[in-house]
Amino acid sequence: MKNKHLILLTFFGIISIVAVMVIQIFWVRAALEINESQFDQRVHTALRQVAERVAVKNKQQFLHRNPVIRVDENNYVVNINSEIDAEQLEHYLITTFDYYNIRQDIDYGIYDCASSTMLYCNYISKEVKNVAHPDLPKFENIDYYFTVRFPHKAIMSMNNIPMWVITSVILMVVLFFFFYALYVVFNQRSITKMQRDFINNMTHEFKTPIATISVIQQILAQDLNIDKERKSKYVDIVGTEILRLNDQVEKVLSITKIESNTLILNLEEISLHELLHRIIQNWMPRESGDSRKLISTLDANDDIISADLLHLTNVITNIIDNAVKYSALGKDVFIHSYNSHKALHLSIRDQGIGLNRKDAARIFDKFFRVSTDNIHNTKGFGLGLFYVKKIIEAHLWKIKVVSEPGKGSEFEIIIPVK
Repeated sequence: MKNKHLILLTFFGIISIVAVMVIQIFWVRAALEINESQFDQRVHTALRQVAERVAVKNKQQFLHRNPVIRVDENNYVVNINSEIDAEQLEHYLITTFDYYNIRQDIDYGIYDCASSTMLYCNYISKEVKNVAHPDLPKFENIDYYFTVRFPHKAIMSMNNIPMWVITSVILMVVLFFFFYALYVVFNQRSITKMQRDFINNMTHEFKTPIATISVIQQILAQDLNIDKERKSKYVDIVGTEILRLNDQVEKVLSITKIESNTLILNLEEISLHELLHRIIQNWMPRESGDSRKLISTLDANDDIISADLLHLTNVITNIIDNAVKYSALGKDVFIHSYNSHKALHLSIRDQGIGLNRKDAARIFDKFFRVSTDNIHNTKGFGLGLFYVKKIIEAHLWKIKVVSEPGKGSEFEIIIPVK
């Protein structure tokens, strides 16, 4: 998918979701208001019926058109201007509220109309059933009113989940999968780009030795009487280019084995210092006029480790080559070993371009290469440090990188020792 199309898809997708969310917010708000109104209407009807039942019980004519007054969202006052039997009132409240499906805890109080003094109060819990109150008082010869309060009012309960709650949950699920899909798409684009760069780099790396071998083949085919010295030189060049091709192929095959968990390490006891001496002795600058050196400071007293000699050699060589690639001519590379508590440390430090924090966090990712002005400015597939990381992990070792832009990078391998 083209970048422009993906951006447009993301933009319109986000706009659509924002619109749906705004509509959902207004819908939820309206639904809450409707639920509140319906609850208030049921409470008014139930309390009016309670007042009528009290009047009928006291054999009085019920004269109030609207005896229920809502003080606030949780408090109601009911004027009955009649005697009140607290036991009867509580019974009426429980049975009437159950009939109108008002399943809330309530507390109620009985007040004297003349002094507005509370004479009695009690709490009714929806969780407690059939509780007897043998000593509830009865107030006679005085007119009263009573109040009802909902201390823990819940408009919505698990027994009555409205449709807007279900749709809101569905919307949240859709939002999650939408943004997860965006993450997958952008992540896949990043992987695709890295794979494309890998193919481009691999093609470039293979074309150079193939072209060199092809030119030499043409020369040898056209001039059969070429002298031995030139023939020997051409043979050496062909051999070098074939080794270069073989190294690249072996590196890709090693990565394939690592990812398929078929890599088998041939562990043996080796001296890290002896290995480092051989690597340093055989190393030489790849460009003429490059005066840089590998400077070693091997301070470790215990350098005997159990490792796969071939892969460890490749690991150290890869890190050194990486240090050389990304540093200017004449900039030395420093190799340092030392012992700490139950560990052997190997540090390889360069004076190159360094890494920013974002690149340093991804330096061991497969196909990742530090951005440069020219993708072929530094050779490689973006597999070297990925290979290093996997081999280190296969040995159950650790590796970390410390880098600062413009000052260079330091790779440190931490090897546990017994």
